[in-house]
Order: sequence, then C-alpha cells, then structure tokens
Amino acid sequence: MPRSTDLSSADFALQLKLHSFLHLRAENRFVDVRAKGCPRTAPVMRGKRIDRQGTLDALLAARKTRQDDAAAKEAAQAERERVAGLIAPQAIPGARAGLEGPAAIAQLADDFITITTRNEGAALPDLVRMGWRKSQIFEHADAARTLAYSRQNGVAA
Repeated sequence: MPRSTDLSSADFALQLKLHSFLHLRAENRFVDVRAKGCPRTAPVMRGKRIDRQGTLDALLAARKTRQDDAAAKEAAQAERERVAGLIAPQAIPGARAGLEGPAAIAQLADDFITITTRNEGAALPDLVRMGWRKSQIFEHADAARTLAYSRQNGVAA
C-alpha cells in the first residue's frame, strides 16, 4: 500500500490552529482569522475528500498573496508620501517653532495678517496648527500685532 503524503486529521486540525485558520463546516470553507474581514477560502478537493495538505498550502498561499498585496499598497502609499514631501515644502511655509527674535516677530506678524484676511481674528489654535509654540506666541504676540497693524495701515516700522 503506497504511503499517503496527506496530513492526518489530527495534524491538519493542529496546523489550522497553529496558523489561525478556522473551518466553517456549514459553508465548507476555511477562514483566515488573522486577516481583516476574515476572508474565506474553499478547500482543495481530491475526489470527494479534502486534500488536507493541499488545502493548508492553499490557505497559506492565499494569506501570502494578501500580505504581498498589502505590502505593495503600503509601498505605493509611501512613494506618494515621499513625492508629496518633495512638493509640499514649496507650498507650505517653513516651520515656525525654530524662529526667535525679530524673525519670529516678522513671521508672526505675517501670519496675523494672513489669518485675519480669512477670519475675523487670529486664535491660539490657528497659530499652533501653523507650527508656533505657545511660548513663542505669548512672548512675541504684542510686538507682532503692532508690526502687523503698521504693515496693514502703511505705517513704516
């Protein structure tokens, strides 16, 4: 009698548990519990019986395909973010947290002017979103407000 290369029923059940697969007998499908949405895979049949080794191999191959697809999507997203990072610095003003002294006052004044043209006034959360530290805002707000007022009204400062 030729020796079977198929897994025994107990070994198959153990391998399913080990790899986080679940057999749904009502559907006669296997579920990958580790994957989002618990995708289902049909068993590999040999005649009227399940080829256990073939089914396990198919389940692992399906998981590998899903992981490869997810990795490809992640790589594409990383490439989009890299390209956006190359483009964005030209469109977004520089970081303000490192500014000090007259440079900070001048930039804060420009930001006050920019924000007040869009809204009624500059609020602390708006400035923090732009990259300012609260300590900078409190330190330079009065001088920047005066400078912004003089720039808007044509007064030389």
